[in-house]
Amino acid sequence: MEGATEGLLLDGLGFEEDQIFETIITTMDHDGSVNAAPMGVGRTGRETLEIRPFKSSSTYRNLSSRPEACVNVTDDPIIFLVTAFKEEDFRGFEEPSLDGIRLREADAYIFISVRDLDDSEDRARFTCNVDSVEVGEAGPRPFSRGRAQAIEAVIHATRIEFLYGEGRVEEGEEFVRRLSVCKDVVGRVSTPDSAEGRVITELERLIEGWRGG
Repeated sequence: MEGATEGLLLDGLGFEEDQIFETIITTMDHDGSVNAAPMGVGRTGRETLEIRPFKSSSTYRNLSSRPEACVNVTDDPIIFLVTAFKEEDFRGFEEPSLDGIRLREADAYIFISVRDLDDSEDRARFTCNVDSVEVGEAGPRPFSRGRAQAIEAVIHATRIEFLYGEGRVEEGEEFVRRLSVCKDVVGRVSTPDSAEGRVITELERLIEGWRGG
């Protein structure tokens, strides 16, 4: 798209203003190591994105010290799984590889820099300029309810882990019920050995471990 602005490229990727989109944010630590984490991103202006990480997160610490990041666009539920639960030993799942600060397996990359920070609440608010956008060579793919629901299940699982860890079991079980709805959809539209089917199986294994812990 010769001559296109970053705003037009965001339009082409489907980033609409005042909506939140699930992505993988990669940030760099002070020692140069890269952290990848699933995170919702909101488009707040023509070439402006907003990120709201918890202040206890690596994403917050990294952006506070090195105010640049890459928003990796993907619908691969395996990438969401392994970056959400980095401490887990997933057999049969490969972690995404890095090319600088971006994930090679992503479909598009939005490079951002922090313009403003409000950390007066538990969740900080980073307002970021979109510096550049790169789109991969992969063509359009049909919408998959299985992929979408598997990613939703990963997001639910992050809440389950937190709530169980806080001893808030009843609240955690509510998210387990929500995850079961995702599982039902995946079971109807995807095969057990698909990426999304395997992600659901791994999430159930994790939940059993958290309950036992």
